[in-house]
Amino acid sequence: MPTDLEPAFRTEVDGVTRYRSAATLADDPAGLTCSVTVGLQWAARGRAGALLGYPTFEAAAARVKSGKHDALLVAGAYPEIRSFFFDPALRAVEAFVAPLPDMVLATPGRHAKPAEFSKIYYHPATNKLLESLDGVGLLEAEQVTSNSLACRRAMVDTGEAVAITNATCAEYYGLTVIDVLSAGTPMSFVVFERADGAGTE
Repeated sequence: MPTDLEPAFRTEVDGVTRYRSAATLADDPAGLTCSVTVGLQWAARGRAGALLGYPTFEAAAARVKSGKHDALLVAGAYPEIRSFFFDPALRAVEAFVAPLPDMVLATPGRHAKPAEFSKIYYHPATNKLLESLDGVGLLEAEQVTSNSLACRRAMVDTGEAVAITNATCAEYYGLTVIDVLSAGTPMSFVVFERADGAGTE
């Protein structure tokens, strides 16, 4: 697993850019998070020359504050985003709305009804989707730190498990999509820079 100091994901973006590099959330080398999916589109519009993903938004923020990267990209749904607004070392400089990948209910098995599962894994940002599931009361629910981790936990669960995740993760891990819970939902994203305006190392 990646550490807080080294990116789990990195990609270069061609063209003239505002930032040399931007950091966001990605807890695996494939960059399967919604933040990476949206971040790549944002970077390609001349915003960043490289996009790097760290296991948490806090780890990404630390690397921006240290001067390693120019910008931090955070999803508006992240429950602790407020901490970045009130961090004296950071300042919000941009916000935009972009569609997320479809959010799906997926399983490593072939079952078709949530009530047939013993456990469901989900990211806290998808809590509303969890609440909307019929029969979810029959499942034990466990919060995890990312959509990709929800997939990985469902895959190694010894019982019959299911994950709420994004379609990119489900496809990458070969999970069976049972249902599309939210298609292309618009989400806000906020870009933060160092408050002192300093660039990368």
